[in-house]
Amino acid sequence: MARIKIYAIAACVCAIIFNTCKAAGQGPLPKFPAILIFGDSTVDTGNNNYINTLLKANFFPYGQNYPGQKATGRFSDGELIPDMLASALKIKEAVPPFLDPNLSDAEVITGVSFASAGAGYDYQTNTLLNVIPVPKQIDMFRDYIARLKGIVGEERAKQIIGGAFVLISAGSNDIFTRPFNLHYSFQDTMLDIVQNFTKVSNHISL
Repeated sequence: MARIKIYAIAACVCAIIFNTCKAAGQGPLPKFPAILIFGDSTVDTGNNNYINTLLKANFFPYGQNYPGQKATGRFSDGELIPDMLASALKIKEAVPPFLDPNLSDAEVITGVSFASAGAGYDYQTNTLLNVIPVPKQIDMFRDYIARLKGIVGEERAKQIIGGAFVLISAGSNDIFTRPFNLHYSFQDTMLDIVQNFTKVSNHISL
């Protein structure tokens, strides 16, 4: 069984740190074989394009500053933090969505995003918009592992998963969808859900 290392970090702080390290020339950055992303619109690189939801970013002006000036499903006019991190860590230039039907084997090996815009940890958050809940993204991760094994074999898959940079960015959508009369228990509820998500993620058997 391999255990993945989960880095739950503030995306903007992360970008500043890596860009600063690059600018200062403080030696090589750590080498990660892949990058794996879970969360909401802050890190969804296009998965919502391939599910039945109204919450999509596949039209102008989204993507107007992205390479090719094309909307990709990213809720941004350009790159998202996963793309910036992947580039800064010298893994790849952009992180593709896992649900892309044209996803290549090479992209699978170096990592993908399982994130879904509008998603949250709480299933109640995801009902109205029909998006992929963060806990449900674990099922996509299992499918990813199965495909990765088919490409590189079981032992190499363990090495890739065990050494991958994992980023989770979610929770803000839960704040806005929880009924106000339950707000007093929001913190405890979210901590329980996040703790369970982390445990499940860390104990997926390869």
